[in-house]
Amino acid sequence: MIHQRIFSQVSRDEFVGRDAELQQIVRHGSSDRHGLIVQAVPGVGAAELMRQAYDQLFARRGQPVPIHFAFKSGETPLDAARRFFQSSLQQYIAYQRVDSSLSEAQLSVRDLLELALPGDYELMSDLIEGFERARSGGHERDLVRFCLNAPYRLSAAGRTVFCLIDCTQLATPSKDEAMLAQEMTAAVARLNRPYVIAGLRRQVAGLIHGTNEGPDQGEIIHLERLDDDEARTLIDGAARRYAIETNEPTRDLVAQQLNASPFFINGLIQAARESKTPLTSFLNCQRLYVDELMGGRIHRHFSRILDAAIANPQTRKALLRVLFESASSGAHKSSLWAWKKRLGVDAAEFERIVDALHVHELANSSGAFIEISAESYAWMDYLRAHYRLEVAGEGRALVVATTLLDCLKRAPQAMARKYRREAALGLRDLISDFNCQSVPASLFHYDRFAAVHKGEDPDTVDAALDSEADLIRLPQIVHAAGCNAYSTSIPCDGERCAVAHGFEAADYTDENEIVWLAAEIDSKLEASRELTSEWCDRLSTLARECGFERVRLWLVAPEGFSPEACRLLKRRAAYGSSRRQVELLTARIKSTARADAENQPNEYEMVIPMGADTELIAAHTVEQIARRMSFGPEAINQIKTALIEACINAAEHSLSPDRKIYQRFRVENDKLVVTVASRGVMPASLTGHNGQQVDTKEEKENGRRGWGLKLIQTLMDEVEFERVDDGTQLRMTKYRRP
Repeated sequence: MIHQRIFSQVSRDEFVGRDAELQQIVRHGSSDRHGLIVQAVPGVGAAELMRQAYDQLFARRGQPVPIHFAFKSGETPLDAARRFFQSSLQQYIAYQRVDSSLSEAQLSVRDLLELALPGDYELMSDLIEGFERARSGGHERDLVRFCLNAPYRLSAAGRTVFCLIDCTQLATPSKDEAMLAQEMTAAVARLNRPYVIAGLRRQVAGLIHGTNEGPDQGEIIHLERLDDDEARTLIDGAARRYAIETNEPTRDLVAQQLNASPFFINGLIQAARESKTPLTSFLNCQRLYVDELMGGRIHRHFSRILDAAIANPQTRKALLRVLFESASSGAHKSSLWAWKKRLGVDAAEFERIVDALHVHELANSSGAFIEISAESYAWMDYLRAHYRLEVAGEGRALVVATTLLDCLKRAPQAMARKYRREAALGLRDLISDFNCQSVPASLFHYDRFAAVHKGEDPDTVDAALDSEADLIRLPQIVHAAGCNAYSTSIPCDGERCAVAHGFEAADYTDENEIVWLAAEIDSKLEASRELTSEWCDRLSTLARECGFERVRLWLVAPEGFSPEACRLLKRRAAYGSSRRQVELLTARIKSTARADAENQPNEYEMVIPMGADTELIAAHTVEQIARRMSFGPEAINQIKTALIEACINAAEHSLSPDRKIYQRFRVENDKLVVTVASRGVMPASLTGHNGQQVDTKEEKENGRRGWGLKLIQTLMDEVEFERVDDGTQLRMTKYRRP
């Protein structure tokens, strides 16, 4: 298929890493849903994504008619509204005439009337006459509202439109710009048709606040940075387009140094074309990078952000000082109070400065502190260089020379970190997949694993693990992050060290809360006792600093641990695994997840009110399901009786606010799983796990309740109680026997 460029600035083939998001936007236009919100990290190509979507929708034809509009920074609300009105009509006519050149041609409203097809002439004439009346009326607010309602008027006339609104240039909007964006998004939301709004992730919610359908009600696309492979592909494509020679090491360096930002990457490649500089050595790359930092596109990008937030040169100088000093501190942060005092500006200006830094993700503002975003090489290099030039007053030649030297010295270090990340096992991602799975305990105890499986072939090891009786039930992990997000004292990147919060048995109580601290440590041979002790101490210190009460330490060494180290791990109740054990664990967790996704059993759900013999209705339902599964008459009666008893238990014990019983019947190949749940508190008599009953005074006084639970256990093959978010549930399993 030939992809025609209309609004897009790069060819479709060179727009890498966004296929899924692009197709989601295109499909959304013909869906029955309304809002789709694109929340983007700065500099990752959200604006180009919207332009590519328009071009693809134009090429596909059919309904609806795409209408693309991008805000411009600094444009007055009236000018923006008038441009929106003309763009809506102009793009509609271009689509109807199948003439893409009309989409961005310089046309007057009268030109539009002449270009309209005969079937649209009367509609266009009415719209343009209405526009002229609103303009001659002299009321700016009325004219703005009329212009913003252009898509609604097209829709009311039977023309189906699909609006693509790009708000990425409104990162720090004025009050009038923010109000216009809110009114525009409200106008497209009133169409009750699909629409897309894109913006920076820290500001788009504020720009659409007040619409009938905000981001919480619509779909959301999270547009993150490209991965390293996608960034290399982007660099290679841009270099070929501009005939710039590159090689694999320099492509890797550029991707790392520019944090895989399409904006910065394209800017650097364009600078290479302009200066006729081949990017075939680290020296050439860093020379060009420093040029861009000192006065090129990188310089202009960050300077525009600061200039938009600060008009006073002295305040800008004070801000550079505060930013540099905060970034130079160990924690990269300072108090907001200290910032405000140092800058000496009023509350409104201070809020605008902090918002600009926060939205562009140059800093993170939360609570009483502001933290500098130190992950971006380009931002930190700009900040250091311009602090030295504008605040410290150093000579430009000295700043350029030392910046270039620092970048060259950093290049191999950055590449080494990249290679370490690529070689890492990805502990954070692995732990994030923990969800109460039961796995062989030997995968967390290197001494056991080595004693039994060392030297065996993979098939033999898998078979032995399948038959292992000693199992560890993993917690349900609800949040995982790198250790460096919690402390800067641990010399380990986020891919090789992780902090994971979760709950044992997915039971959301204080006593079941647990934090896993995992680290992948470097050791060419089996990790020694000294190295193991050092890392156990580091993670334990982190736990104390953060106030974690229940923790589980898990160390991973490529070749496992020495016998002395294994004894130390056992004494400290810590887990230790080799790389091979982690790979086996990863394969088991991933294969279980795939199998669950591919072999979803049939499920039936029903809700009955408590009391009035409604459990008989449930019993009739489960009987029909069991018959279809070919259970025998005796087994069917046992299932029915157990379900009736479970419903009675729920009705008698639960302090349910809605007085309802929720039931789910799960049909698997060899069994029927019946779940009975209710909202409310768990009765004291049922606090034991796995159906184990705890005798209480109430049970002794009322024997029937205890008898009912015991009866369920005798009738069903497996019985398990567990807490859920707002209540309890009883899971009963009956196996089908030949």
